[in-house]
Amino acid sequence: MKIDSRAPLAPADAASDIRTRPSELLPASPSAPPAVRQPSLPRTLPLPTVQDDLQALELAAGVEPGLFAGSRPAEILEDILERILPSLPLDGETRALAMSLVREELDTRQALDRQRVETEVEP
Repeated sequence: MKIDSRAPLAPADAASDIRTRPSELLPASPSAPPAVRQPSLPRTLPLPTVQDDLQALELAAGVEPGLFAGSRPAEILEDILERILPSLPLDGETRALAMSLVREELDTRQALDRQRVETEVEP
């Protein structure tokens, strides 16, 4: 069977719809490229005002001191002193300063606990 290479691939009426010239594939007038949208800057929160700070202090005034009482905070501080700080890779001066600060916090908490117990016992 012989194939006629001169035969059209599409019917004659459809041939008029097919664009074959490169100028027909491109737009007639060059248009400007679409504008690239610049990313917007992240929104920054306004800085707190003195009034905001005062309101935050008022909210903190309602905290029950009993929440910070008890033996658990002291146990945590003692664990930090005895186990955690000695295991950290710190130079001697830094370790001594950290242990001094934790001891001071522990002593302050114990003194406050004693004062609280004394005020609760007194009528």
